[in-house]
Formats: sequence, structure tokens, C-alpha cells
Amino acid sequence: MRPTGSADLDNCPVPEDLLKRLMEATLNAVSDIGGQLPENQRAALAVYCYRRAHFRRLGLSLAALCSRQALAREAGHAGELIHMQASNSDAQADKERSTLTRGSKPAVSLYVV
Repeated sequence: MRPTGSADLDNCPVPEDLLKRLMEATLNAVSDIGGQLPENQRAALAVYCYRRAHFRRLGLSLAALCSRQALAREAGHAGELIHMQASNSDAQADKERSTLTRGSKPAVSLYVV
């Protein structure tokens, strides 16, 4: 599938104030705010954020709200990979939450990515 968007890497697909609200929001609020956007705009924003290392987590959170097809339309094969990572990060987070006992904390790693 040939991507239709994401050619403009410099311009954000949403107004700057909305991007700022999303960056300051908790993950639950990201779902609420992102869910109000049309899917094509949400996919464009997910790809835009994912391509910037400091916004990558936000990009994956938004990508989790998008269909594989919308992300593929936006970024081609890269969009499909982003969708797969977003799906896997949700599953990994659920697995980590279920393995923690009440009152315990997750292990800390000093591994630098």
C-alpha cells in the first residue's frame, strides 16, 4: 500500500495548542483527546509523534487508537510497523501489570536505549 500522507515531516497535523495538551496529558487523557480526532488526523499525528524520539510514547499511544489500515495509508509499511509496536506495547503493559503483586514495584533498569 502506498502511503498518502507523512510527506511533510516538519509540520504538525494538529494545532500546536492541541499537541501541547496531549504532551501534558496522562495516558488516559490521551485516549480521550485522541479519540475525538478523525482517524486520518489521529493516524497522521501518531506517525508525526512516533518519528520524534521525545514524542515516541505519545505516538504509540495514539497509534493504539488507530486501525492498521489508517496507519498504513498514512505511512505505508512504517505505519504497519508502528501499529504492530503499539499493539505489542499495550499487551506488554497489561502483562507487566498482571505480574506485579499488590504493593510491589516494577524492576528498575539502567539500560540506556
